Order: sequence, then structure tokens, then C-alpha cells
Amino acid sequence: MRVLVTGATGYIGAAVAEALARAGHDVAGTARSDEAAAALETRDIEPVRAELRSPESLAEPARAADVVVHTAATQEDDMGPAERATTGVLLAAGTPLVFTSGVWVYGSAPPGEVLNEDSEPDPVRIYSWRPALEREVLDAGGIVVRPGMVYGRGGGPMNQFAEMAGADGTPRHVGDGTNHWSIVHVDDLAELYVLLVGDASPGSLFNGITGDPVEVRELAAAACEGAGAPAPVQWPRDEAAHELGYTMAEALTRDHRISGARAREQLGWRPPERSPLAELRQPVSS
Repeated sequence: MRVLVTGATGYIGAAVAEALARAGHDVAGTARSDEAAAALETRDIEPVRAELRSPESLAEPARAADVVVHTAATQEDDMGPAERATTGVLLAAGTPLVFTSGVWVYGSAPPGEVLNEDSEPDPVRIYSWRPALEREVLDAGGIVVRPGMVYGRGGGPMNQFAEMAGADGTPRHVGDGTNHWSIVHVDDLAELYVLLVGDASPGSLFNGITGDPVEVRELAAAACEGAGAPAPVQWPRDEAAHELGYTMAEALTRDHRISGARAREQLGWRPPERSPLAELRQPVSS
């Protein structure tokens, strides 16, 4: 099939495009610049000039594809409006759509429970628009995937601990770090997208999560070790809120114990056994 991947030069999108190409699909990827287009060509992915902030630029490429995999996001203040506009154009094109959401639509898991795709959304305020957009995609027969906290290839949100370093350069995690994150390796997530393109039923929702939830303090310590940074320290949530904003500080302390069993049971997704803490401890350059 011909698959259009938005965000094909991004962290998740690049891995997804590569996995789809390995699976034998004809893959095209969006590019905003000549440099991005050249990078795609070196990976045998056809570049398509398009831009989320000009969503109509995606209309014709979407109509020319058999499936659209949407992984791009502005990651800026206009993310909600841009996502709604882009998704509207993609749905109007009439091509089957795989839409990337995320676990920030979940609240904290109640004690002793694990959340799943049937759990009621309780989104972080900055992503309050996501559940309605997910519903729009599902009602139109699209597929929605909610990746966990993605790691691997030296990228992803695990880098934020060093990036949130204090004035003395010491990395930090918000709160005491006893809350959990549910995670997924970027390569395993990419293989899930291959299954979504080929095997998922229209109107289906899947969490992209592997393994057991991991305490944030453990993830932070391992990621900082791999980055060659000092061991992280606690950053009291009230203090973090002054710098990051209350919403983000609250989000980073949610207890996200979330199941990815549905994808394994319904799609036969079989990620390899991994030791995520050991992988995170490996030097990023290796």
C-alpha cells in the first residue's frame, strides 16, 4: 500500500516510516524544508512538501494515499487548533487514517488499578481537546493510538530530566518520583503502527505500551546516567509549577499505570522482552 506519514522526520514518525518501508509499503513522508526532503530521500522515502499550519497542503497527498499515518504535531501553543484543522482535512480526504494521540488523556490510576482503553478520559488541561478529536476520528472509521512515554534511540521525553536541571546543573524530576509512567520503545511502537495499517479494524483504539509501569525516579536516574548527567533530585511540585506552570507540573506527577494488552491480544503485537532501565543507562552515543 501507499502510506503517507506526517511527521516522517520526527522522533516517532521517522521510526514509523522506516518500519512501514521495511514491511514492503510504498511510503511517502511530509517535509517542511529542502533539508527535510533530502533526509527522507536518503531513507528511500518519497518527500511530500506539506505543513501542518497549512493543512490544505495535505489534502491532495492524503487523497493519493491508501492510508494516512498522522504522527506530526507542532508541540507549541497552537497544537490544539492545528491538530483539529489538520485532522479535519485528513478525514475529508476520505483515506483511512491512523491518528496519534497520547497517554496525557488519562488521569492517575486509582490505587491497585491499571487503566485501559475503556477508562474514562481525564486529560491534562493543555490536551483537553484530544478526547473529542479522538472521538471524531473513531466515528469516521479511523484508528487511534495512544503511545506511552516513548524512549530509545537517544530521544524522547526521558531527556527532559536533564533539560529541567536547576541553576546548579543538577537534573530534576517533579515530585518524589514514586508515581509511574507507562512506556514504550520507539522501535516497538513503530512495529505497532505497521500492524495498525495492515490489521486493525476501522474505529478501533489502542494503547501503545509495553511492559510494566516504571517509577519516574527510576526512569530519571537511568536516563541521566545514560546521558552522562549527574543523578537527578526531587523538584517539589509547587516549586516546579512556578517555572513549568501548574498544568505541566501536575501532569508530570500523574500516576500513569496503563495497559497495552489490547494491541497484543487483538493484533498479535509481540514486542521483544526489554530491560528499559538497563537500556536507558547505556550511553546515548552508543
